[in-house]
Amino acid sequence: MSDTNTPRRRRWPMVVLAVLSAVVVVASITGAGLQYMTSKLGDNIKIAGFDTSGDAARPSSFLVDPVTNSYMATNILLMGSDSRTGPGDDKYGDPVINSNARSDTTILLHLSADRTWATAVSIPRDTWITLPTCRREGSDQVVGGYESKFNAAFEMAGPGCTAKAVEQMTGLQIDHFLVIDFAGFKNVIDSLGGVEMCLTQAVNDKDSKLILPAGISLLNGEQSLGFVRARKTLSDGSDLARIKRQQAFLSSMIRTATSSQLLLNPVKLFGVLESATQSITTDPQLGDITNLRDFALSAQTVSPQNMGFLTVPWVPREDGENVVIDQEKAAAVWASMKSDTQYIAPKTTKAPELPVAPGDVSVRVLNGSGIPGKGGAVADVLSQMGFAVQIIDDAPTSDYTTSVVQFTTGDDAIAKAVAYAIKGTASPDGATIQESAGLDMLTIIVGADETSVDTIKVRADAVDPITAPTTADKVTCS
Repeated sequence: MSDTNTPRRRRWPMVVLAVLSAVVVVASITGAGLQYMTSKLGDNIKIAGFDTSGDAARPSSFLVDPVTNSYMATNILLMGSDSRTGPGDDKYGDPVINSNARSDTTILLHLSADRTWATAVSIPRDTWITLPTCRREGSDQVVGGYESKFNAAFEMAGPGCTAKAVEQMTGLQIDHFLVIDFAGFKNVIDSLGGVEMCLTQAVNDKDSKLILPAGISLLNGEQSLGFVRARKTLSDGSDLARIKRQQAFLSSMIRTATSSQLLLNPVKLFGVLESATQSITTDPQLGDITNLRDFALSAQTVSPQNMGFLTVPWVPREDGENVVIDQEKAAAVWASMKSDTQYIAPKTTKAPELPVAPGDVSVRVLNGSGIPGKGGAVADVLSQMGFAVQIIDDAPTSDYTTSVVQFTTGDDAIAKAVAYAIKGTASPDGATIQESAGLDMLTIIVGADETSVDTIKVRADAVDPITAPTTADKVTCS
């Protein structure tokens, strides 16, 4: 089932962490300012329930083990809502047209039982899954049970259904969830006094109306929202590159939120917390301000350098537009959370890096497999990565067993980076490369064994953004 039934002017990007998570991290890391969490803050919080349709009684989630009286590992789902109903949010889309909100920002945050580290796993909105069956909020109608994008669960039946989808996907119990909307994001940034970002290139994004110079800039709430939403005009234009920028933004936000300037200013700290609570929705247990306070206090020893960020491992779906979870690689991430051990990305053979921006590489994609649609699927994935796909056609013959990348003299480094990413059952290490002097553009002949196109690394990127975690203490120029 398609997700195109609801018209949308723009798509809310995969913001790595809902803003309230950062506010929780503020109090969690430091334990400071908790005395200012008054009943007024508690009254601001909206409540939504977990979905229990068709299930037995939901297991209780405990902050402290009732037997050992020690903290327990906690899984909390953090979501950013694209609802346009908040003050000033209509500029990001018509509130009527976009009345069915989606959570295109979903982060699974695992907090260790010893409260010394945490891992935040971003789940791409375009992940294709079988939606769980859920009861619509305020209704007895049960929906779901079909295949669609992951973020359709939120639109279908709210945050409780999204939590159920993640539980179905990971095999983990989600203990709590938090949701924040556009207004909350902007207000928290403004309450913090802005967030500094280091930019490697100037930004002029017409969709988000964001204009910034290269170098260090102090972003206000409106600019921050534009920065985490912008995609096409920044870096290689891919969603994956946007996730990395969002992770860098969150790291800077956490550094700002945990600075002594904020923690020693009770009035400013209270303003940050009030801005957040006015725009959040939580599960009933976390929505109690005392429980929120206790949860935050329990994590006071987590430091930014022990806060890891990664994206769930994925591979492109056959349609070339969505992704599916790489179950084998993701299993290691979920297992680390289940066993409450810090995830360490496996060492892999270093992929050749693209020496130029993808947009500077003109590509011809020819289907040599004899299987309809194979060439187009590869071309779609390359286009999403930002490559300038000029021609999509059939190869002169259809008897290519494996894929071939042809290049002209001097473009061997480009060809190696592209070929390495095109995997097949008979060519797990990538496509074959062939030099062809005078060739007008890079030419990819897709073979019958082709199964996937991996993310192609650009030379400026030193870390695999899919599997290798980063930490909140790192200053990253985006």
